[in-house]
Amino acid sequence: MEERFIDVHAHISDASLKGLRGEFLSRISNSYIILNSGENKNDNENILKDSEEYKFLLPCIGLHPNEIAAKKYEEIQGEFNFFSDNISRFFAVSEVGLDYRGKDIYQIEQEKEFFYSILEIAERNGKVCIIHSRKAIDDVFDAVSSFKVKAIIHNFEGNLRNLDRAYELGIGISISTGFMKFKKDNIIKNVDLSRLFTETDSPALSPDDGINTPLNIPKLLNYISSIKNMEANDLKSVVYQNFMRVFYD
Repeated sequence: MEERFIDVHAHISDASLKGLRGEFLSRISNSYIILNSGENKNDNENILKDSEEYKFLLPCIGLHPNEIAAKKYEEIQGEFNFFSDNISRFFAVSEVGLDYRGKDIYQIEQEKEFFYSILEIAERNGKVCIIHSRKAIDDVFDAVSSFKVKAIIHNFEGNLRNLDRAYELGIGISISTGFMKFKKDNIIKNVDLSRLFTETDSPALSPDDGINTPLNIPKLLNYISSIKNMEANDLKSVVYQNFMRVFYD
């Protein structure tokens, strides 16, 4: 297969992209691989439908920590049951994780309980996990270390010490288009190429003030490669090879 641009985390089925996606998806069908991430049951069902129409949209089943924190335990149990029953139909697990911003202790504990259960199901099914972490990275590391799962932290929030811990656990580091806007150049400079992934988190994390789409991946590669002092095409190849190794080896 020809080496393609990799967007390891996007929400292409998001309603805000409905009027735009037909145009940009038709432009990139032969040159991209996009992991289309879910946040809840309805989202996951739409993602499966979209993967039937667009084969380069790889369906990922998710249960976002903010969904877990916002709902009653019984509601989340129903969402989790769908996750558990349907995980085998999806390419990977995304978006899952921990998000402690603005949460009380009860919400945090509910997030942690279901995150551990999600990782257990992912391990049992051999699925790579794309992980959301906000103000919770040490707890994310503790959780991942408890299971034999391949994991990538999307839109990596950590510092250089956290990079070292991620390497110890074999965790991948996904650099988003948001890094361009918020100038997180020090992380880009120090991240090991063998751990590096690229993402847009479309429609969020735009490098400018527009709606983000995977069309910004080449722009992100140019940005990263300028910091890494390498050619953008070489970086594209590195990310593609990382993707193939983590998801197919």
